[in-house]
Formats: sequence, C-alpha cells, structure tokens
Amino acid sequence: MRVRLLRQPYGSVDGISLSQYHLGQVYELPASLAEYLVAKGFAFFEMRSHRRSMRYRLTDRRRSP
Repeated sequence: MRVRLLRQPYGSVDGISLSQYHLGQVYELPASLAEYLVAKGFAFFEMRSHRRSMRYRLTDRRRSP
C-alpha cells in the first residue's frame, strides 16, 4: 500500500525501525505497517499511482511560444 507521511514516525513496529521513513515522502509498504501509520496519524493513503508527466501532449491547451 502506498502512504505519504504527514509526521515523522518514531519507535519501531515488529522490529522495523520507523526512523528510516521521512516526512513528506511516499512509500510502498506492507499493508499492516501502512494501516498502522495511518491509524496513528503519521500518514495517509496515497491514491495517485504516479506523478503527472510534464511532457507536452497534443491535447494540452498551452500555446507554443
């Protein structure tokens, strides 16, 4: 599951140190760890599958210079 961290987590869960995860980053985590972080208010589920491409497409409404 993908989550984005809202607060810096601390401590450890099932022997996994949470100090390796950083505020504002998106992580692909096992479901149990992701649900724990969300339940404790450290993270929220990230629904976007990827970043939007900045490549120009023919359907873009921007004018070319």
